[in-house]
Amino acid sequence: MKKFYAIFAAALMSISVFAAKETIPSDAVLADYYDAGQVCVCIFVPADMACYDVVLTGSFNGWKTSAEDCIPFEAVEGYDGWYVAAYEPEETPDETKGLQAKPIMKDGDGNITWAYQVGTVTLIRGGVQVVAGFEGEIDLINYGTDAPNVYYIDSWKNNPCTAVYHNYSVVVYNSTGCEYRAVPFIIGEFNNWDGFQQMQLDINKSKELGKRYFYYSFKAAEGAEYYIVSGLLGEDGQTIAEKPDWKDEAYLQEYNAEEDEWVRLAGEGSNGNLKLGTEANVLFDFSDAEKYRWARCVQEDAEYTVLRINLPAENCPEAVEIIGTFDGWEGTAMEHLDNGWWHVELEAKASQFFKFRSAGLWPDAGGSEIELYDAENDGWKTIGDGQFKFGKLWSDDSYKGTPCKWIELDWSDPEFARWTTAESGVEDIVLTVKAQKVMVDGVLYIVRDNKLFSVQGAQVR
Repeated sequence: MKKFYAIFAAALMSISVFAAKETIPSDAVLADYYDAGQVCVCIFVPADMACYDVVLTGSFNGWKTSAEDCIPFEAVEGYDGWYVAAYEPEETPDETKGLQAKPIMKDGDGNITWAYQVGTVTLIRGGVQVVAGFEGEIDLINYGTDAPNVYYIDSWKNNPCTAVYHNYSVVVYNSTGCEYRAVPFIIGEFNNWDGFQQMQLDINKSKELGKRYFYYSFKAAEGAEYYIVSGLLGEDGQTIAEKPDWKDEAYLQEYNAEEDEWVRLAGEGSNGNLKLGTEANVLFDFSDAEKYRWARCVQEDAEYTVLRINLPAENCPEAVEIIGTFDGWEGTAMEHLDNGWWHVELEAKASQFFKFRSAGLWPDAGGSEIELYDAENDGWKTIGDGQFKFGKLWSDDSYKGTPCKWIELDWSDPEFARWTTAESGVEDIVLTVKAQKVMVDGVLYIVRDNKLFSVQGAQVR
């Protein structure tokens, strides 16, 4: 790369060869490793911490951890232990978080794992700040491209140069609670925190032990972190009805007798994660239902709930209902009050979902439902993709002197909420062949080419 002071840098390099931590590459030297307008990161890695290649990941690439998506560090010529990488900044860096990045070292197989990300650093110069990132890990934030960011790597989160790998086998004796529907899933640094792995049920061992036996085997380094959550089997006892995701709180809980409460089973890792040790075979006996339970299997008591909502007036149907898991998606009528608000009283559980629609009809059958404006994606979407949970909106106010869970929502702003219509919720079609009108359960449909369409044009079947 040709730079403004590349000639000066070359001359400086020809005078002497530097090979010490204290001899730091100057901006002039580093100028030959990055283009104007790029963010330059220069690090010193001690010899006992530099056994494999180091790459740079960050907000500029969506925090990817595949080798092809990361920026490789290259050695600074003549400066042993010093490495440099440069990347194009985002078009619109976060106003508060700047341009986030962190070095990460590959493992012995050439893979990238969060276990070997930067641990602690010492800043030498540049506009970089060291801040607390995910679960206490650090991010290196730069607010511009004016000068290189230079610092020492004091430690990795885990040092891959000293890592000891085992073929681990984690075994879970499951609780008999939840009508045998709880299925443990495992996730951790062994799979780079990428997706929950379902643990396998061994039927023969389960019969032999008299309790459910699950296992999962994988290769990982000592000290790697992981945790266990539960999924739920379907009513047939075979298929998975619900898989855990990052939003779940389906952790295993243990009973704290001293505090008389159930708490998440915690380990010695960051954020209470479990941590692998020297023993390759790890056993958890969770079969004692008085000591352990799955959080998502706890039976909830229905709460008396009062809900009032001010819905958008335009295109509002004459009759509105709330519908969701609390009533088996049958629909519960709401009362239209004199002040324009809609009112309903019902029993619901914290984890149950709900949404609003015209009474008895979905949009594809000629009705309508509420959709909300998604500012992040600059578009409208119905709340069916992620229905509201009662527990997230409850307040502890009382209604008419009766203790209850109260919800009040003002969705009257047409820029925030609206009713789906033929223009916004369904797609119009042009009938190019002979079609017939039919009535099904009092609803008007159009039949064409043996296909059934609503009168707005959405295909029903």
